[in-house]
Amino acid sequence: MRQGKAVATVLGLILVVAVIVLVYVAFMNSPQKVAQRWSDAIVRQDETAMKKLVLPKDKERVSNLFRFANMLSGISAQVTGIEDQQGQKVAKISIKFSQVKIGNTTVNLSGNLNMPFVLTRDKVILWRFDLEKSEPLIRKEAERAIWEAVRGNPALQQLLQFFRLR
Repeated sequence: MRQGKAVATVLGLILVVAVIVLVYVAFMNSPQKVAQRWSDAIVRQDETAMKKLVLPKDKERVSNLFRFANMLSGISAQVTGIEDQQGQKVAKISIKFSQVKIGNTTVNLSGNLNMPFVLTRDKVILWRFDLEKSEPLIRKEAERAIWEAVRGNPALQQLLQFFRLR
């Protein structure tokens, strides 16, 4: 009888610890927490950290995104929200930049990218970024932000006007 109570107590404690661990893992891997780690990795320009936050199929896509992020300097990033869009979670990350590097040339061109990244469940309770699904959304936003930044820069407007006249 005593052995049965001891076994039940041990099993109960194991169950409580397992539930606590699952709740902790789920909390630390919530869409908001994963998006914040992604945002921090962008600012630090930490490609390794970014690769840990994507689905395995997207590891190579991180390098392309990383090259794009390296073109921007003076950056800050902030998670502005997690939205449900057409049945999928999308993390909105606002990235502000003050310069753009193209080759050996740096242009003082400030702007703001509101980057949408699609989040997908991986292994039941983990959230990871799906860059394949994110790419069309990112391209559209990047194009919009670049043209907005160019329109806000008088010197670049004059340069564009010069080329239009030719």
